[in-house]
Amino acid sequence: MDIKNMTIEDMEKLSTGKNKARNMSIKYKLAFITLLVALIPMVVLTILMLAFYNRAIMQRADKQIEENIRIMSDRLSSVLQNGELCSNNLTIEFGNYYNDKSMRQVTRDSKITSQLSQSLLIYNGISSIVFIDRDGRFYSSDPYYLGDSINIRYSDYVLGLSDQGGKTVMMPLESNPFSRDDKEVITMGKHVINIVSGTHLGYLFINMDKDYLIESSQSEISYYFLYDTDARLIKQNGVIDPIYEDDTLIESLFDTNDKLIKYKNESYLLSRQVITDYKWTLVGITNLNKFNVTGRDLRFIILTTSSFTAVLLIISVWFSANFVTKPLKILHDGAQEIAEGDMSVRFRFRTKDEIGRLGRIFNYMTQRNLELLQQVDDEARKKREYELALIQEQVKPHFLYNTLDIIIMLIEMNRAKEASRVTHKLANYYKNSLSGSDEIVTIEREIQIITDYLDLQTMRYGDKFSYEIDVDENVFMSLIPKMTLQPLVENAIYHGVKNKASSGKILVKGHVVGCNDQDSTADRRVELLVIDDGVGIGEDELLRLNSLLSDESVFDSEEDKKKEEARITEHDKIKGGSHFGLYSVAKRIRLYFGNEYGAEIESIKDKGTTVRVYVPYSDASNKN
Repeated sequence: MDIKNMTIEDMEKLSTGKNKARNMSIKYKLAFITLLVALIPMVVLTILMLAFYNRAIMQRADKQIEENIRIMSDRLSSVLQNGELCSNNLTIEFGNYYNDKSMRQVTRDSKITSQLSQSLLIYNGISSIVFIDRDGRFYSSDPYYLGDSINIRYSDYVLGLSDQGGKTVMMPLESNPFSRDDKEVITMGKHVINIVSGTHLGYLFINMDKDYLIESSQSEISYYFLYDTDARLIKQNGVIDPIYEDDTLIESLFDTNDKLIKYKNESYLLSRQVITDYKWTLVGITNLNKFNVTGRDLRFIILTTSSFTAVLLIISVWFSANFVTKPLKILHDGAQEIAEGDMSVRFRFRTKDEIGRLGRIFNYMTQRNLELLQQVDDEARKKREYELALIQEQVKPHFLYNTLDIIIMLIEMNRAKEASRVTHKLANYYKNSLSGSDEIVTIEREIQIITDYLDLQTMRYGDKFSYEIDVDENVFMSLIPKMTLQPLVENAIYHGVKNKASSGKILVKGHVVGCNDQDSTADRRVELLVIDDGVGIGEDELLRLNSLLSDESVFDSEEDKKKEEARITEHDKIKGGSHFGLYSVAKRIRLYFGNEYGAEIESIKDKGTTVRVYVPYSDASNKN
């Protein structure tokens, strides 16, 4: 369309069309792009067809090789069973001959020779039979072995049968005395024993032609391997295919459990059959590359279709990069700037699709994060103010002045030793409470601070109160904000037992509460108690203080709560800090350890007050 000749109406239509496309949902945009790739289903269909075709080829090849192996295995089993049956029948016949005492030896020799010849006709697959009787007489159905009778008579085959009892066994393939250059045999041997008297009659050897035994229907695509009981390949004479000379392949075929194997960049389907009675194994492999001759055509179809589809994909990628990914890139770049700390970044998308809504969500999140950062800064500032106020609250001049007055008085009374002890206690107190930059200390150190403080106060007030510290040692290594217990003990003295008519007592206790499982610190925390039997706190005041300590709003508004905090801060500072100290302790604990920890007060008017402090538990056994 020529832009110069466009009317206002055409421009409005164009603008309206652009707005519709711009505001279209991403799912519809992606659906439109997908239309450009209409041929993809054809590729998927072709791939599925090829997959199903290959599976059918695999099934047909597997069925064929399994059937061939089964037939070969049955024929092998039949020949081997014939050899065993022949040896058993000959044992019976020979026993009858030797049990007949009236039979002359010439007749016996004739019958044995005749029986050997008849057995060759009866039992299929047997090429020759040799019998050596107890007197060393040598009988053979093959005259060839008569000339080698001495070597056979003293061979390892004969010696090896003497310990076999009366069962038929497969003889080792190596050093077979019955094999010759033009004819290799597999031999079954039997120690012939008279079944009537149990006496030794001799040794019987059943020879089977190896080529006949392992002859198979091998072709250009299938190969069969026969292994004996020792996993050695029984090779067929005259077979020159190099696959039968690859020792690595031959060894791997016997042990592998894979159905599909690779050999010289070609795929072979493997099948195995075990001849159970004789522990021989028959393995067959079929070349799938030659079996599946139509696979190349299907691959060509897939390649052509994929190439054509790739062209469409290039077009769709170009379109999506300009129409869809451009706003996404803007989002990415903006988010990167936000991650680097520029919180002023804002997205101004005019679209109302998912990307436009995502941009507005980013703007909201950025603004919210900015507010949260400001809130964190405010809380950090308040934390520093609380810490500073608490330290200022603890280092009160009047406490130092009063303690120095005690020291001066003791010196004037010539009680230098007691003055020295008070000075030492005062130095320890200020060293533990003010020295060092640690904001978090162990409970053990915190106990030392209040011990020094209480010792100084008992020296000052004499019999006005006594104290006791009972803190379990297993909480000593747990952590607590520095100067947490001191303001609580100070409150117990000045606002508890000091105002009591009689002598009072302050008890500081500490132990682990929560989970009873000693092997786990989960859900366990330390509870510290400062208990006095002083004048106590009124019920209304106690409720107000606990609400403020727990940070639970019982006020009409947040503004009223802040006013109450300010009132406590200013008013109680002037009066000596009875509530400000408690509030500061609870606030610091929550800032350091979380809102699940803090402080609470229990009190009964004219009975006493208990302040409970909760901090996390740390197992001392886990410390280095």
